[in-house]
Amino acid sequence: MKIISFVGARPNFMKIAPFCKAISCFNKIQSNEKIKHILVHTGQHYDIRMSEAFFKALGIPDPDINLEVGSGSHAEQVGNTMIAFEKVLLDQKPDWVVVVGDVNATLACSVTARKLNIKVCHIEAGLRSGDMFMPEEINRLVTDRLSDLLLTPDKISSENLRKEGVPENKIGFVGNIMIDTLEENREKAMQLKLETIIRSNLAEGDLFENNTPHDGQYAVMTLHRPSNVDSREVFEPLVNFLLEEVT
Repeated sequence: MKIISFVGARPNFMKIAPFCKAISCFNKIQSNEKIKHILVHTGQHYDIRMSEAFFKALGIPDPDINLEVGSGSHAEQVGNTMIAFEKVLLDQKPDWVVVVGDVNATLACSVTARKLNIKVCHIEAGLRSGDMFMPEEINRLVTDRLSDLLLTPDKISSENLRKEGVPENKIGFVGNIMIDTLEENREKAMQLKLETIIRSNLAEGDLFENNTPHDGQYAVMTLHRPSNVDSREVFEPLVNFLLEEVT
C-alpha cells in the first residue's frame, strides 16, 4: 500500500509526527506487506523557526517532496498547492492520501485527490465551530464531505458527522492525535525552562525579555485567532477567565 500524507503549516507538523511514527512501527513488525509512505511538504511554513525546527524537535523524517508553495492569499495557497500536488499524485499514484487538520493545504490536497479518484482519509475530522467566517471551517466542511475515511478526535466530532449525514462506516473514533504528540514530548518539555523557551523563540530586538517580572511569576500565552482579540466582548471574558480561574 502506498500512502501520501502532507504537512504545510505548524499545526500539521504537530499532528503528522505520531502518524509517521505509527507507520514506521508497523513496517518494523510487518514481514510481508509494508506501507510505502511519502511525506509531502507544501512549503506554506518554510523558514527555520516555522518548519525545520519542528521537524527536528518532533522527530519527523525529512519530507520526500517539497512543493515550495510559500505564502500568499487563501486562493493563491489553495490554487498553487492543487497545481503542484496534482503532479505528485499523477507521478506517484498512491492508494490513499491522508490529510490532517484544517489548513488551506488540507482543502487543496483533498480536492485534488478526489478529482483523481484517489481515496482520502481525514485525521481530525468532524470538528465544527459553526462560524462560517473562519477559513478553517470552510476547509473542514469541504474536506469531510470529500473524504472516504473520517477519523475523529472525540465523540462530539463523530456526532457532528452523523448529523451531516455521513455513513457510519466512514467514521472512525480514534482519539486526539495531538495527545500522542503531547505524551511523546512530555518528558522533554518538563526539562525546559521558560526563560530558555522565550530566548529561543523571540525575534531579535524584542523588548519582552527586559520587561518581565523579576520574580519570575508570569506565564506566556498566545491567543492565535483575530476573532479572540478583535472584539472586546470576546477578549475580555478570556482575560477574566485566565485571571480568576486559571491563576
